[in-house]
Amino acid sequence: MNKDILNVLFTGFLFVLFSLAALSALEFSRLAQFFPLYVSVAGAAFSGIYFVMQLICYLRIRDEEGKNFFFFGKPFRYIAWFLGYLVLIYLSGLLVATTVFLFTFLILESKVTFLKTSFSVAAVLGMLSIASSLLGIYWPQNVLGL
Repeated sequence: MNKDILNVLFTGFLFVLFSLAALSALEFSRLAQFFPLYVSVAGAAFSGIYFVMQLICYLRIRDEEGKNFFFFGKPFRYIAWFLGYLVLIYLSGLLVATTVFLFTFLILESKVTFLKTSFSVAAVLGMLSIASSLLGIYWPQNVLGL
């Protein structure tokens, strides 16, 4: 499949998703619908504009670049990283999973040095701790209760 077609399809999917979220937000109580409604309306507006622009661009150049195919291997690799992170959260809790995920992802996938990775992981864990204490969020240790 062509990259341009995938871009148009994904943008259309986002438009439909934001539109359905806006319709769902209308069923909330008056106070509860404020944030979800306005975010989803803004998302629908921006993705709708972007969808029309991408569709026009695709229709203009579809004959010129019709032979540029998209390789599906790279996105699936990142989806696998994300699913692995979710499984780690499920098994070991957010803080441990974030530490393990960031170390492995930054070193293996991004080829970042160990020192920079250590600083990055420390910064992320520090931000999570600060956000947790300011917002009063208590992360569960793990979902399995181990």
